[in-house]
Amino acid sequence: MLVIAPMALVLAACGGGSSNGAAMPPASPAATAAAGESNPAYVKAQELFTANKCISCHGVDLAGKAGAKTNLQKVGGKMSKEQIAEQINNGGGGMLAYKSKLSADEVGLLTDWLSSKK
Repeated sequence: MLVIAPMALVLAACGGGSSNGAAMPPASPAATAAAGESNPAYVKAQELFTANKCISCHGVDLAGKAGAKTNLQKVGGKMSKEQIAEQINNGGGGMLAYKSKLSADEVGLLTDWLSSKK
């Protein structure tokens, strides 16, 4: 009995999850995305995106123009962070280069934000 009682206490303390003992469900993709969008760095990246007129080609919702290669909604699943940063810095494929317009930190913020779009 002296051995069982402490084990019961340890197991009860390790239950985790909610107070009723049920396991917590994983966060939905929408909830995870919403949490990411409240990240101060992502908010700053969105501000940079708007201030630098990226929305003129990529749109507010990142969907871009119909039929063009400007859709960024899932760019993080198609390009690596390095490729995204290179595209922002050097342009190409109809996109202007932003190396002289944005600091390395600003490119980094945009790169991190866009790479999260999967």
